[in-house]
Amino acid sequence: MTAADALTFLLMPFAACVAFVLIHAYFGVQVLRRNVIFADLALAQLSALGATVAFALGYAPTSAAGFGYAFLFTAIGAALLALTRGLGAFVSKEALVGILYVVAAAVTVLVIDRSPQGAEHVKKMLSGNILTVSGAELAKFVALYAAIGAFHWLARSPLISLAGDRNPASRALPTVLLWDFVFFVSFGLVVASSVTTAGVLLVFSFLIVPAVIGSIFANNIGPTLVIAWLVGIATSAVGLVASFWLDLPTGATLVATFALALVLAGLVKALLFVPREQRRRTRRAAMQIGAALLLAITLGSSLWLIINPHADQPLLAAFEQVTGLGPARFLNASNRAVYENASRDTVRFETQIEALNARERAARYEGAPLPDDEVRRVGSYQQTFDEMAQGERFVQQVLRGKARERERWLIGAPAGLLALAGLVLLGASWWRAYCKSSRTARSA
Repeated sequence: MTAADALTFLLMPFAACVAFVLIHAYFGVQVLRRNVIFADLALAQLSALGATVAFALGYAPTSAAGFGYAFLFTAIGAALLALTRGLGAFVSKEALVGILYVVAAAVTVLVIDRSPQGAEHVKKMLSGNILTVSGAELAKFVALYAAIGAFHWLARSPLISLAGDRNPASRALPTVLLWDFVFFVSFGLVVASSVTTAGVLLVFSFLIVPAVIGSIFANNIGPTLVIAWLVGIATSAVGLVASFWLDLPTGATLVATFALALVLAGLVKALLFVPREQRRRTRRAAMQIGAALLLAITLGSSLWLIINPHADQPLLAAFEQVTGLGPARFLNASNRAVYENASRDTVRFETQIEALNARERAARYEGAPLPDDEVRRVGSYQQTFDEMAQGERFVQQVLRGKARERERWLIGAPAGLLALAGLVLLGASWWRAYCKSSRTARSA
């Protein structure tokens, strides 16, 4: 597939992501100001519960009945969330929101337990399938979100005022509850409309991650929202492209991309947008923490190699790949020759398998499909080459185990001792810094 074809294929999902980001990031900023961080996750789970009930009753989650059930359960959740304002003086709002989410998730499991294809439905509710969004669905999203956005613009004064109000007792409680209910119902309408397409996890990412990134760099709602929109749209584009080129599940890839964007934003804030002295301390602390993490991983990998050399050794495998110091260097001459021959044969068989796969894909997408007898012949060749490659990989695995019985003492033990010494030195440095700060605090 050419770059132009890929762009055409991703254009509609990207447009849907833009629509989702524009409305969800706004609600995410409002949720942060209201200090009910997981309200969106609770509403998304309630929407998924409603869609699951519809599915159990025989309705498609994307049908009108499916949307009706999803919105009904979300509206009930909106009413309960509005009541948390009045109960905030007695019980933590986040605790109530967490309880609401857990109950909704548990009831979803109970409902889906008796439904056919229940596991597949739950998977779709979690990750969605934004790649399948159609032009008609996108038009409905845009119309709905534009109407809700217009309403919130007209009612922005009370909604924004109550969002930042930390003393609701100063206002008439019925008025506060009414506006909170209006906010959460409109919020629930947005969530109910998007969960069946984007999934619970991606909806939560659209809602919270851009808003959090915006709040990292700005305090006022306007700049926060602009940053959230820009970051959300850019991150969606990167996630879609990564999902396409790496052939990964789109929803999960987008969620991971949003998480990476949040980490990068935090690093940029801590390392660039702070006073010089604080920036210097932050960089030093980051380097020390990174060094400690690397030493701890090295120590753990070394101990694992010493205790169980025949098991998978991810860090050692990465080290061998980078340095070229593979297991063959720790084998005698005859075993080394067998290992190297097995490695070459594995590559040759895998190349043959990939060539057959490429031929089959080319025939399916770019030309006339292969005849049935040719398809069977290709499948037989693929199976043969795969079995031969597995045999060579087994030979490699046996000989790699023998090599690592020597590597654990020649590499694992020295690396573990060096890592342990480094951790001790770092720990001593941190202890001296802690004692110094404690003496300074007592003298002050």
